[in-house]
Amino acid sequence: MTELEVLIVDDTPMNLVLLEQLLKKHDCRVRMAENGHEAVELVRRHDFALVLLDIQMPGMDGYDTCRTIKALDRGRHVPVIFITSIFQDEASVKLGYEAGAVDYLFRPVDPYMLRSKVKVFLDLHRQKVRLEHEIVRRKQAAEALGRAEEKYRSFFIKAVEGIFQTRLDGTVIDANPALARILGFGRPEELIAVPGLFQQLAVDQEHRQNYLELLQEEGYTSNWEFEARRKDGETVWLSESSRLIREEGEPIVEGVIEDITERKQSELNLHRRAHYDGLTGVPNRTLFYDRLGHFLQGARRYNHKVGMLFIDLNDFKRVNDGFGHPVGDEVLREVAERFRQRVRASDTLARIGGDEFGVLLAAVDDLGSAEKVARDLLGALDKPFEVRGVPHMVGATLGISLFPDDAQDADELLRKADAAMYAAKRSGRKWCSAGTCII
Repeated sequence: MTELEVLIVDDTPMNLVLLEQLLKKHDCRVRMAENGHEAVELVRRHDFALVLLDIQMPGMDGYDTCRTIKALDRGRHVPVIFITSIFQDEASVKLGYEAGAVDYLFRPVDPYMLRSKVKVFLDLHRQKVRLEHEIVRRKQAAEALGRAEEKYRSFFIKAVEGIFQTRLDGTVIDANPALARILGFGRPEELIAVPGLFQQLAVDQEHRQNYLELLQEEGYTSNWEFEARRKDGETVWLSESSRLIREEGEPIVEGVIEDITERKQSELNLHRRAHYDGLTGVPNRTLFYDRLGHFLQGARRYNHKVGMLFIDLNDFKRVNDGFGHPVGDEVLREVAERFRQRVRASDTLARIGGDEFGVLLAAVDDLGSAEKVARDLLGALDKPFEVRGVPHMVGATLGISLFPDDAQDADELLRKADAAMYAAKRSGRKWCSAGTCII
């Protein structure tokens, strides 16, 4: 068989060299072009198995180059993969698929992913060439097509990604062994014809509905991430790329699914470390400020009040210095847990720093409502905290501020609550509000 050729198009010579080096292990010849016009001319003269195409190029950009290649007899069926570091938004991806691309790779390019995708397309091209030779050699077109179907079915069965066809309601029409393994089933046959199976496996039904709406509106989805529940009850994170086929009869969804649980867990862990307090597990100052901004936006839009409670623990320094930091840490954890049980799910409890906590009340009627929460939180500290058999009493002083009564922005709201707390300390009270105390 003639050596396969791959075309790399990039206006940066270094990128061309790097991509060429990554493809050295493949049994193919690599040709390079530094602009769209040069790439089009090469496609006119050569039969390529694959084109790796940069988007941002002077003169003829990647989208125009792809459209021009697809208009050529020799380029019509050549798969094009875009490689870009900039055009990663949904609109750009959609534009790329409309121009004729079959896939996207984002810089910095993962070498393993690049080699895997190139290998798949080269294998498919070799199968295509073999199929064409078989058809030429044999008089019976039906026999040649049967062999081709068998080869593609083999590829379908051996693929490491889950491949499927479903109805719009999530009922599986066809699935490969990899999908069965990903979803915790023993055989693909266990998935097929179960009414609404994909719908049942989705953990977040609203997220699933958003996926269906996007699929019907755009006709495809790319790297749609969602959480699914396997047959054994374990939850996994999956990435799905699919398209809607409306050729005749009932619409069919076909696509590919990959298990991205490990990567997603790493992302979620990083997010948690950045936004949650490592000692108590409640939101930290960063997330507190972020949610405060969202709460204020909602309050302005729907004309309601937001309450802020600033809490400073009393006698905690005595516990920390007298019994050691491990005991102090345990007391802080138990304080946070008691506070957490007294706060609504719609509100936010955060550790602002040291022995200071903050509570955001998403919507309150008036100062009286905020004071009721303050009494409840302070009451949570009435019982001692027993650590290693020793009881420790820790109290608190609390300051309250309301938006828009006391402040018009986040910084002022926090400052007013902090000042109200110190006013309460000076006056010997358990709490004070910005609107009623002399600050």
